[in-house]
Amino acid sequence: MILFFIFITVILITWFYKKTIPEIGREKKYLLIFLRSISIIAVLILLLNPILYFSQKISKKSEIFFLSDISESMNQKKDEINKIATLKEFKEKIKDKLVSQNYNISEIEFANGMNGIKSSTNLSKTFEDISKKLSLTDVKNIFLFSDGWFRDENLNILDDFNIPIFTFNPNFEITDFDLEISNLNFNKNAYKNEITPIIVNVSASHFNQKAKVNLIINGKTSQTKNVDFSNDNFQQIIFEQIFEKTGLQPFEIVIESDMENEINLANNRFPAAIQVLDNRAKILVISDNLNWDVKFILDAVEKNQRWNSDFLLKDRILKKGRKTTSLSENIKETVVLILINYDFLNLTHIETEIINNFVKNGGGLLIFGKPVTSLIDILPAIHSGIASSFKSTFYFTDESKKFQTFEYLKNTDEIPPVDYYYVNAKLQAEILAKIENDEQSPAILFNEFENGKVLYFSFNNLWKWQLRNSDYSDFMTNIILWLSASNTERFVSFTDKYSYFEGEKIMITLTAFDEKLAPITNLTAKLIIKQNEKKILEEYLLEKRDEYFAEIEELEKGSYRYSIFAEKTEQQTSGNFLITDDNPEARDRGFNQPLLAYISKQTNGKIIDEETLSDFTFPKAISKIEELKTELPIYRKWYLIAIFLVCFCTELFLRKRWGLL
Repeated sequence: MILFFIFITVILITWFYKKTIPEIGREKKYLLIFLRSISIIAVLILLLNPILYFSQKISKKSEIFFLSDISESMNQKKDEINKIATLKEFKEKIKDKLVSQNYNISEIEFANGMNGIKSSTNLSKTFEDISKKLSLTDVKNIFLFSDGWFRDENLNILDDFNIPIFTFNPNFEITDFDLEISNLNFNKNAYKNEITPIIVNVSASHFNQKAKVNLIINGKTSQTKNVDFSNDNFQQIIFEQIFEKTGLQPFEIVIESDMENEINLANNRFPAAIQVLDNRAKILVISDNLNWDVKFILDAVEKNQRWNSDFLLKDRILKKGRKTTSLSENIKETVVLILINYDFLNLTHIETEIINNFVKNGGGLLIFGKPVTSLIDILPAIHSGIASSFKSTFYFTDESKKFQTFEYLKNTDEIPPVDYYYVNAKLQAEILAKIENDEQSPAILFNEFENGKVLYFSFNNLWKWQLRNSDYSDFMTNIILWLSASNTERFVSFTDKYSYFEGEKIMITLTAFDEKLAPITNLTAKLIIKQNEKKILEEYLLEKRDEYFAEIEELEKGSYRYSIFAEKTEQQTSGNFLITDDNPEARDRGFNQPLLAYISKQTNGKIIDEETLSDFTFPKAISKIEELKTELPIYRKWYLIAIFLVCFCTELFLRKRWGLL
């Protein structure tokens, strides 16, 4: 359509300049016709918005990726691989066959991603980098040249690729002698002056003699164990170590033998670190009667390695076992005090003052049964005057949903009837549960007293619940955790371990709860990592499932300290970790054929070895003809207006100069 308007425009402009007054030469007329035509055409283009289309046909070959592992695990076994058919030979032979079949080959080197450090191998990260940087539309196959030792947490990313992956089996077999410390098992945290077990898994290849395994702490050999591989090439050794200092304690396990010429010494040592804490938190239970409630509460406490439990019997006098004791002596290092009153738990004036001060200073108080009269100032309930107990079930109120501890308890159908007392709630108390009776009397009440928490159960014999399922034990553990948690413990960070190999991923996690122990969402938490007081990294944590986390990679060896600060709540937490100079890639021996076979099977690829290499064939590639279309919206170009202005102004200037105006 625009061509029609242009044609009419040119004819009309030519007719307009057919006769001029005064008459001018033919060349001048043609110039004015040209300038006027260009100006009008520019206006038409701006009004009609035409788009020019260009098309070009392109022949595209089918693409095949060659992924070559250049990590240090491949480099350290280079000499051994060269003794047999090398991956390089595999690659050249396959390439010749594919090129002859008209395929286009793209070679990609990888380790910890396409451009990552060589001290780690991560296949998932490599595929993510490829997806971001390269087009996979025309990729028909991927050939993976690797030993199969990957540091991926999982290989779920393979499910997202519909591209067959071919792996290789160069029939590599280790025949040289090698000792290896394959794994360590120990708790992340230990306690000062307590026995800490460290379980060491050691293995031997083509070795049937004796060796020594040393536990080295701060550069000194702490313990030595002898191990005999004459009957078994795998052994498990247990060191029982007592740490006398608190803080992060680095250590390492080293295996050695009298034989020389071991093929790989890198896997003879395994560095690690353990956080040694001070004494365990103490949970103190006091009751006027040694009953089943006491027994099962103590059982629940013992399941948590962070706690120690202690029991005192209050029968007119306070006893620990058969000996008379005092509350002032036993309440030291206590974080939660549990009182169980069946009817005769009477506290002296001094004991009452000790408990009041304990709660004021941040301690947690949990009371079962009949209200303790002397503690009326801090209790969330007062006695109703009815001395007898009654039997009924109870249910949790909507108010209890504010607390994480009670949230998972959807109903109380499996909790047997309890022996309850009638009590009246104080005004400041929160009623978390009520008895199933006509009065709906309070069953569980809570209030804060200065810096501490007080939780009161107006009944006994809750222990019968544990006869039906394990929820009782979990419930008691959660309650004690809640009562023992200070404000600082509501903002806690931790690493998945304290010692990392060079190139290993470091996971730092933060949990943040409000005063009701509900997870804080949309928190802006800044992470700062320092080494020797020098800032190494600063970034914000990501949020996932009520937790905040950061994944850190490619830090150099050394000791690091991190801190996390939340701008919203002005809370802060910190921790430390080590990165050892031990390279996990140097520990990898041979080829991980089971994993390579899994990758091929999962992606509908194949495993190629020396026997099948000669018979390996590929169908001839079919070139794909694509039409590349290009759009040119010329009405959006700035120079169109410039052309109009130049032509229009030039025409006016010439008409004036030649006397046409």
